[in-house]
Amino acid sequence: MRAAVNQKIRINILRLSALALIPAVFVINPALKLQGFGHETIEAFGILLLLAGVLGRFWSILYVGGAKNRVVMQDGPYSMTRNPLYFFSTVAATGIGLMFGAISLALLIGGTVGAILWVTARREADFLSESFGPEYDAYAARTPFFLPDPTLFRTGSTAQFDTATLRRNLFDAFVFLSFIPIVELVDEVKLSLGWSLITLW
Repeated sequence: MRAAVNQKIRINILRLSALALIPAVFVINPALKLQGFGHETIEAFGILLLLAGVLGRFWSILYVGGAKNRVVMQDGPYSMTRNPLYFFSTVAATGIGLMFGAISLALLIGGTVGAILWVTARREADFLSESFGPEYDAYAARTPFFLPDPTLFRTGSTAQFDTATLRRNLFDAFVFLSFIPIVELVDEVKLSLGWSLITLW
């Protein structure tokens, strides 16, 4: 079965977006004082969002495994939203933005990642509708496209997973989690050098 979208292009776009962010975070200072209570509170909430996003991605991978675009997965997180992997990735990206202490940066990062994944999901939806016809259309009619509806949750007693896909997701998880020490390092650099060219809330 042909691929729904070129995943390498999507991944490369996300990587380039992350690289473009690197110089920005060194010159952007949160309006709330670094290491102050407000900044630390926002940062802690960002870490919680990041962890929720990473765990949500694992949960989604356990269900879809290596069957993405091969079957219409409708259980577990896929019973609440058609795109749980992309939703949780957006949550994690938003958390990274909050970890820098600026809500506007969180909206920018989360919004950029969400927009890229939204476009990807739209193309995949067309592919799945074409490939699975009435089965996918019926699923799409009752399941939200992106934002989950917890009241729709349903699942079987067991689920199979693909170990290779889980290993790849583990690497992605480490990439997300690496932002925790990276953010701390960036904060220390800005404090020691006194960089503050742009202030954001």
